[in-house]
Amino acid sequence: MTNLSVADIKADTHYQLLDELGHKDLAPFCTKFYWHQRSWVTWSHYAFSLAALVCWIVAGIRQQLHFTAWMENFGYAVICFVALVPIHEALHGAVYKAFGAADVRYNISLRQFYAYAIAHHFVADRREFTWVALTPFVVINSLLIFAAVFWSPVQFLLLGVLLVHTAGTSGDFAMLNYLWLNRHQDVFNYDDAISHTSYFYARCKGQPKDS
Repeated sequence: MTNLSVADIKADTHYQLLDELGHKDLAPFCTKFYWHQRSWVTWSHYAFSLAALVCWIVAGIRQQLHFTAWMENFGYAVICFVALVPIHEALHGAVYKAFGAADVRYNISLRQFYAYAIAHHFVADRREFTWVALTPFVVINSLLIFAAVFWSPVQFLLLGVLLVHTAGTSGDFAMLNYLWLNRHQDVFNYDDAISHTSYFYARCKGQPKDS
């Protein structure tokens, strides 16, 4: 755990504000760091998404499904994904709590079609934030792949859910990509639920750490 508080970061001149992200601007932020400023992080997500798409298509071809069946199954996959969103966000929140966050909150924007978990005034370092961002992708996708392999009657549907859920984690990978692009600095993040803003602070490597 970082053992840093918001007051510590604001009082120490070694920490400089890197970015201030209003939660209403999450979609433009994720678009920027998922599509426009790419790295191996985003390319790996593209590759996994493509693999999920290929597996879904191959499964449909093997079952010799008609076009309407494809569309129906994709619709069911989207419905299943929506049902998974609370679990996805709960996993984000569980990791925050495991690292010591006392006040974890959840929100959803129907206008921009995203949901997110925030840890009010909990300072997370790069390692902690990476675990928060990656855990739902790893846990849910691993379970879907396992189920698709061993539950063949609904394999096509499960692969469709895998495809849609993977697409739905693009925002998490945008955040991971942001951290990677700022890897030359020690990056710390905290959320403010009152102002609906996330703050990213940087401490240049080589600066002494707080005791």
